Amino acid sequence: MESKGKTARVVPTSSSGSNLLASVFGLKSTRKGEAWCENERTTKAPDKSYEEDPSEPFIAKESESESSVESDHKKSKARVYSIDVERVVPKGNSDRKIRASGTSSSECSTSSNASGESANGSKQDSHLDAKLVDKFVRNNRRRRKRKDAKSTLIKLCQCCPWTVPWSLLVVSAIQICTYFFNNARFYQLLIFNPVLQHEIWRFVTYTFLHANAVHLMLNVIIQIIVAFPLETEQGHRSVLVVYFSGVIAGGMGASVFDPTHMVGASAGVYCLLISHVPHIVMNFQSLSHRYFRIMAVLVLCVSDVIYSIRHCMTKGNLQPRIGVPAHVSGAICGLLIGFIVYQGGKEIHLRIARYVAALLLFGWIVATIMYNVQVRA
Repeated sequence: MESKGKTARVVPTSSSGSNLLASVFGLKSTRKGEAWCENERTTKAPDKSYEEDPSEPFIAKESESESSVESDHKKSKARVYSIDVERVVPKGNSDRKIRASGTSSSECSTSSNASGESANGSKQDSHLDAKLVDKFVRNNRRRRKRKDAKSTLIKLCQCCPWTVPWSLLVVSAIQICTYFFNNARFYQLLIFNPVLQHEIWRFVTYTFLHANAVHLMLNVIIQIIVAFPLETEQGHRSVLVVYFSGVIAGGMGASVFDPTHMVGASAGVYCLLISHVPHIVMNFQSLSHRYFRIMAVLVLCVSDVIYSIRHCMTKGNLQPRIGVPAHVSGAICGLLIGFIVYQGGKEIHLRIARYVAALLLFGWIVATIMYNVQVRA
């Protein structure tokens, strides 16, 4: 089709929908095979030599005299339309709409023909509605279903590289419940008492008791933060073994160097904190942010040591009383048991470190048990 002046966009129509399209858009009635022109609002006889390009259904073919650059420039500015055809079929007291939409001329003509055939078959109980829809108008876009917030959160958690520290979360929950729902009798049954060393459960249960709310919250927050990377990279079971090994080691160290009543989870927290050292040493090449982890461990240790020294010098280690032997014993246990429990490289020096750590830890446990037995006798 030859174009005059500005390039016209032509939409082909079928014989069944031609009268309807002409009535909707104010065009003259057309015969079969004709088309209506959007720009000039006039009908023109189609050129039989023109063949529709299915990839560009709503853009008229450019004249041969125009260059390809001008043609591409005009095509890029063209707006894409589609014809939505609705067939209203009465059913009972309510009407039911069947809608078909297309983006190419061949699809539009097919849907129009199909709609025309169905309309001819049931002229008495149905009619057609057609309208021109601009796909780039926001109101005409297809509305997407809103994503469920719960499913989005689940997918985000699945994509997150960190693992939730379930083992330490359960331990922290037990500690919080024990603090708020205990009584004097229950408290005396769980507290570490050096006189009752034959009640071996006291070497573990004292970690669930705390002196005050500040003591409880500090231990809970620090142990959860420290356990996050360890449970992600070493697993829940290994971290739980290391934690309670530090608790037992703190009780055994307190029974030797400071035989007094003791409560708190600081020994287990110190064991987890210092166990980062063997974990980093055995997996140095594969860990991310390894230098940042080393600095974080050093900052936490140095700050607590400075606070303990200042507290002992100013208040004489009273109100509150810090169990320094339990802290030191838990830290030493974390340094040794980390090489035994945690997974790492298979180099010969790491294997030697495992055997040496296991030998030192075993000797220290035996010496502590023998001391307690001798004192009791």
